[in-house]
Amino acid sequence: MSNLEKQIEQAREEAHKICDTEGATSGQCAAAWDALEELQAEAAHQRAEQQDHKTSFQQYCDDNPDAAECRIYDD
Repeated sequence: MSNLEKQIEQAREEAHKICDTEGATSGQCAAAWDALEELQAEAAHQRAEQQDHKTSFQQYCDDNPDAAECRIYDD
């Protein structure tokens, strides 16, 4: 589990705890859920960035799938 995933889990537990003690309609409860949402958005952003990192060759093959050097042959 990554550090960010641990932070998300801790923020989720904290949000539940705060909402149980302060009430579901309290400002503290809303702020706790907002903090959790921001962590989750950051995690999604990092996952998207990792998927966008392609080599030049991978990008070339995506753009030119019929190129000889991009063909994949079954054994």
